[in-house]
Amino acid sequence: MSLGLQPPSKTPDNPLIRPDRVRVVTVAFRKQGMSEEDFHSYWRDEHSQIFASIAIVKRNLIKYEQSHCSKEALESMKKGGFPAADFDGLAILEAESFEKIREVFADEEYKNVVGADEDKFMDRKKSLVFPADIVSIFNDPT
Repeated sequence: MSLGLQPPSKTPDNPLIRPDRVRVVTVAFRKQGMSEEDFHSYWRDEHSQIFASIAIVKRNLIKYEQSHCSKEALESMKKGGFPAADFDGLAILEAESFEKIREVFADEEYKNVVGADEDKFMDRKKSLVFPADIVSIFNDPT
């Protein structure tokens, strides 16, 4: 099964789109009854190691990052009048194509090991996936 998506070609009309990689961002929600501290600790320290150990992850992905929600900053943003989402984090996967990421999700070892582990700390039914082309407006490497 294909996601049916390929990044647009870099053209004079859209010169900023990276032609060499794509990104899939998953919005993560913690499992009901789990504390924020336990969620972040498990996801960062335990799940990341399990995820990174899977053969197809090593073969197909260029980058795996986690963004953990800062509840303090979230509350400050809300007090400042910004509409802020109440989720717990973002998992960011980068690969050469959406197909490479889809292969990760379809892999039996991934489903059996990573999927089972996600059930320990994450509400997978609430999680959302966002496939994205990467458009860099500026990138300061410092």
